[in-house]
Amino acid sequence: MSRNQRFDPSINYYAVLDVSLDASREEITRTYRALMRLTHPDNFNEPLARQKAEERTKLINAAYTVLSRPDIRKEYDQIMRRRLMADVVMQRYTGSMPGRPTQVERQRRPPSAQTVRAQRKAYKSAVWQLMLTTAAVVFGLIVVIIVSVLVINGLQTVF
Repeated sequence: MSRNQRFDPSINYYAVLDVSLDASREEITRTYRALMRLTHPDNFNEPLARQKAEERTKLINAAYTVLSRPDIRKEYDQIMRRRLMADVVMQRYTGSMPGRPTQVERQRRPPSAQTVRAQRKAYKSAVWQLMLTTAAVVFGLIVVIIVSVLVINGLQTVF
């Protein structure tokens, strides 16, 4: 982290606090407080566990500092967006490593129940439209074949 930068752009602070990218300040504060209650070093007696808790607490504090202040969060979000776009472009040309989730997949939240229902409805509608279109094309071909046969038979009787 440089002197003039107020955060480490290599850390995903949203993932640290386990909040969505569009989380409100209240949601961030609520999550921060809950995490601090769980990971505070005073909750641990063993030196190694206490040291790990101190490191985790520092990271949680840094994430809260960045995400709770609108000016810093805006700057952080711009850098994260640029980094995400660079990752997407890079993966487009190089591909991702097999078995390893891409940056986009890591950022993506699972769809809500409402979204899943809407996707199913759209899928069913698309299937029905495809079936109806196929039936119309087949019917049209049958009509063309019948008319062709009748025309050919009609011409044979004339000549």
